Amino acid sequence: MFKGENIICISWLVWDSIPLVMHHMMTRLAKYNRVLFVDPPVAYSNLIIKPDWWKHHLKKTLLWLKGIQQVSDNLYVYYPPPLILQYGHLQMADSLNQFLTAHAIKKTASKLGFINPILWIYHPYAVYPKGQFKEKLTCYDCNDDVGFFYSQNFNKRKKLSAMEANLTRKADIVFATSKYLFNLRKMQNPNTYYLPSGIDFTLFNKSISSDCKIAPELEAISKPIIGFVGGMVNSKMNWEWIREASVSHPKWTFVFIGPCVEQPPFYITQQKNIVFLGPKPQEILPAYITGFDVCLIPYQGEAFLRACQPTKTFEYLAAGKPTVASWIHELEEYSNIVFLSRTIEEFVRNIESALVAGKKDEMIKLYIQTAQGYSWEDRVEKASELVDKIIKDREMNQVNK
Repeated sequence: MFKGENIICISWLVWDSIPLVMHHMMTRLAKYNRVLFVDPPVAYSNLIIKPDWWKHHLKKTLLWLKGIQQVSDNLYVYYPPPLILQYGHLQMADSLNQFLTAHAIKKTASKLGFINPILWIYHPYAVYPKGQFKEKLTCYDCNDDVGFFYSQNFNKRKKLSAMEANLTRKADIVFATSKYLFNLRKMQNPNTYYLPSGIDFTLFNKSISSDCKIAPELEAISKPIIGFVGGMVNSKMNWEWIREASVSHPKWTFVFIGPCVEQPPFYITQQKNIVFLGPKPQEILPAYITGFDVCLIPYQGEAFLRACQPTKTFEYLAAGKPTVASWIHELEEYSNIVFLSRTIEEFVRNIESALVAGKKDEMIKLYIQTAQGYSWEDRVEKASELVDKIIKDREMNQVNK
């Protein structure tokens, strides 16, 4: 891992959420570098269609007014000023948003003494780097189809895709977590690398230990337990499959752990064998997963499924649990291990098969062996080597001039 650098991470996911690639990468890079983690700015225009978000927007606005938060020796979190209009509606508004956000980040970074930083971008719309940070390198770490989330309520995909393509071409190096994203970005920037997400194998593998006791909340819940861990957004959750499975198998209990960004449909919350336990700290998740008989990834949305590489797949497998998922392209090579589903009928049959497979020692060993090939440390090292090579080559070229 490179050391002694200043990194400005511009994230599309908030800091205080279930940790994804940006959180795992930055907390590890912060061991030997200074990191400024920039939360995504909220847009008040969203309140027109989501008026119940006003508390969240107010909270983020107050955090912006509060200023920088230091969360560890080398890691700082900054909440940028809110936007009036969300990205993708008007090019003039997008340019203004990017200018104002970049100006605010630059001012904050200067206060921290971030000189010639590395820009590590996850949010493809927040800023357009053109030397305003005096950055020594720009990295675009493309870990999801972000446009899927930003164009749910308005048809903005063409404009958002153009913005992301411009950033990709501008970046010095690009990482992609799925093969689909890799192939797409590679056409826009030849210096693109396929780097799938990692997992905290040691943490999730605790689930198979005899010392890992089942969470008390699960003890009163009837088995078998079919569980899901993660953030829930209605647009990406196939609630209809869950409803049909819960109705056809009333003795199964479906347990969901994690924050609901929005209220699940009434036909889900009224089902007695569907239980929501809310978000849990990462470190105690093994106590819940050990109580699951089958783990789920019930996603939907063609564009979303095409681009995603769900980290939770390998977290479940590290825990020795059979996994039933929607047909996700990135998981096709694991179709002999993960139960992939194209239809509701196949989804239910796969849960039935997974309940049997999860009791076989040879399958549990296979799940764990598969998960061992992924780690955040490995991803950080590979990314660091590639970034460091560009920096050193540039420094050498400067010396030789």
